[in-house]
Amino acid sequence: MTTALESLLVVEIGRSVAGAYVGKLFADYGSEVHISEAMKPSATSAFFDDSKHLNSTSVLNEADVVIQSSHSDPIESPLAPINPEQVVLRISPFPSEGPYSKWKSTDLVDAALGGHLRLTGDPSREPLSGVPDLVHMASGATGFIGVLAALMTRARTGRGQIVEVSHQEVIASLHQFSLLRYTHNGAILNRMGNRYSGPGTPIGAYECADGWIGLAIAQSDQMERLLEVTGLIGLLDHPDVANILDLMANQELLDSELIPYLKNQDRSELIELFQALRLPVAPISSIEDLLKDPHFHERDFWQTSKDGRLVPGPPFRMSDHDWGIGPKEKKTSFASQEEPLESLKNGPLTGMRILDMTRVWAGPLAARILADLGAEVLMAEVPWTRTPLVVPESYVTSTHFFPDDEAGLQPWNRTGFHNKYANNKLSTVIELDKEEGRNFFKKLLPTIDVLIENFAPRVMPNFGFDEEVLKQRNPSMTYITMPGYGRSGPNKDWVAYGPTLDGHVGHTWLTGYEGEGPWKCGIAWPDPIAGLHAAAGVLVALLDRQCCGISGQTVEVPQAETAINMIGQHILSAQAGLQSERMGNKRPGRAPQGVYRCSGEDRWIAISVLDDHCWKALCSVTGLIELAELTYEERWLRHDELDLALSNFTVAQVDTILMAQLQNVGVPCGAVLNAADVVNDPQLKAVEFFEPLAHDEAGTHVWPRFAARLSLTPATMRRSAPTMGEHNEYAALELAGLDEREYERLIDLGVLRITPPE
Repeated sequence: MTTALESLLVVEIGRSVAGAYVGKLFADYGSEVHISEAMKPSATSAFFDDSKHLNSTSVLNEADVVIQSSHSDPIESPLAPINPEQVVLRISPFPSEGPYSKWKSTDLVDAALGGHLRLTGDPSREPLSGVPDLVHMASGATGFIGVLAALMTRARTGRGQIVEVSHQEVIASLHQFSLLRYTHNGAILNRMGNRYSGPGTPIGAYECADGWIGLAIAQSDQMERLLEVTGLIGLLDHPDVANILDLMANQELLDSELIPYLKNQDRSELIELFQALRLPVAPISSIEDLLKDPHFHERDFWQTSKDGRLVPGPPFRMSDHDWGIGPKEKKTSFASQEEPLESLKNGPLTGMRILDMTRVWAGPLAARILADLGAEVLMAEVPWTRTPLVVPESYVTSTHFFPDDEAGLQPWNRTGFHNKYANNKLSTVIELDKEEGRNFFKKLLPTIDVLIENFAPRVMPNFGFDEEVLKQRNPSMTYITMPGYGRSGPNKDWVAYGPTLDGHVGHTWLTGYEGEGPWKCGIAWPDPIAGLHAAAGVLVALLDRQCCGISGQTVEVPQAETAINMIGQHILSAQAGLQSERMGNKRPGRAPQGVYRCSGEDRWIAISVLDDHCWKALCSVTGLIELAELTYEERWLRHDELDLALSNFTVAQVDTILMAQLQNVGVPCGAVLNAADVVNDPQLKAVEFFEPLAHDEAGTHVWPRFAARLSLTPATMRRSAPTMGEHNEYAALELAGLDEREYERLIDLGVLRITPPE
């Protein structure tokens, strides 16, 4: 049976990493994709182009989708749909309107202006760039979602449209909690050393006797087990520690004992022991380690490129939709329906219902994107998902998640950490540990289009809801599961969090100061990356159902495998012998590139010199005229000297003023923005990127909207996060079909709740 994507002809114009990744996803999942120019032959081009056709733009008029992208420059001649059904994606550093619309950028500058660069590195040193091009890969995944949503609009109304994605908006949208800490309390989160820049410890990179591990102890019960197995339980008797959350907020105290303990441990034995105790830990792997890892080989994840090297397999796997490397040919087109455009007033997914069982970040982000695109998303919360009834003051003041740093009488309804990803959703709270709760859940299943969860593979079967049971209750339902390592393989039951996964899949290994060890990125990239790909997987499955009658698909989104796809080009480079050592903020092809101190406390500017013209323009502003004629090769050899000369100039400059001066002469650069800067950024304000929502318990705050802008059926911000169990009655009476007496009985039993358990 032809799938929806197999019926598409896609044309890719421009060769940005973001655009190339959009094209790769379409091509690998079945579309006929033509590129107007080949990526420059390199060790990485196979990752992006092995499934595409090299052709001219002669097929442009026939294309269902046109991907127009630019890596560093604005799009000079933006394309519009040639016919009423064509979808055009424009993807570039900045939107086509606003004060930055003519500016240049790179991945380093994008990270600076999106507020991410400030979160990584040593707080006493310059902010540290993460994995090269990772921010552009995330922009590509967002663009893919935007086009899929536009194709859903086309399938329902027959209308194409323009989709616009900017790197800056994507990166600004993928903060976990750094922006909400500012909007709720004025708190600014900065880099915190070789660790994930968030609340709680230990969450970071730690050295063992024979290698590095990533550790992510985020819950109090995990902390108790860690202290017991390491013999550090005595830390709870410290005078500054009243409870275990106090210790988790005291990085210096815990690390003073934990670091020397771990340095004396064998890495593999430690990982085996910690995982047996359900403690989130994983090795920090080099690319060579990753290619040999038995888990991914047992899952047949690695594929072979045309030139015989290993390339990452699918970022998500679908039960009735193939993925594969190699050029595809367009199959018969599907016929669109003719719903009125007004019927999609909430977005392309208006009228579709999703049951959201996800927790923390990756899954809630995926479901939140689908809600923004118009779906009715009902959170099926377990009672302990949010905060406890009483929140320790140390947690309130260390996280800054609560408005005005006050937990209030209902902290479970006031925490911004939950509310950010619950906006646009509904809430029912079900005690699935009770038989009555499971029976109620069964009655919900026939009413939904999609169920999404991000539990470990054993959890749903333990509740009595394995895939077979789910499909018996609703054969047409799309089932999305997001296990950390997938549903098979030696690591399938490992406890997996983003901060441990990024080490295991090579991200941490690729990050670090020049000549030093691996370094944790300030955010746990595997989480938002998995969330983006899960949302894309849902849309592909819903398009298959809408257009081709393929219903009841299962989509498996392993966080580890989506994260590996983000470094696919680096994996090919390593196999070609081109993998360099960690270089801090330097990057071959750009000389110089760095992050330079400016006037003021912890103020910096990121500068990328792409070519001789940029270098001469930079010299004219900084007064380095005597160096203006240096060639690229000379600049690369003298990089450290040039960094020092630039720093001597920038240290007396105001970052935002210098940024404007350099951009005006064509130098890609960006002030390293903090959370306050991002929320008040003039470019983001110009495109109304942040929208205010009023919440009965938490007050009014601004939130980022979905980063892909659809011209006809845009994503919408319709309601603030629901209070806990706010829609129990709707779920019970209207969806599950219970009568009033049954509903009241479930409340009396505590099966349906509006508060956490005591």
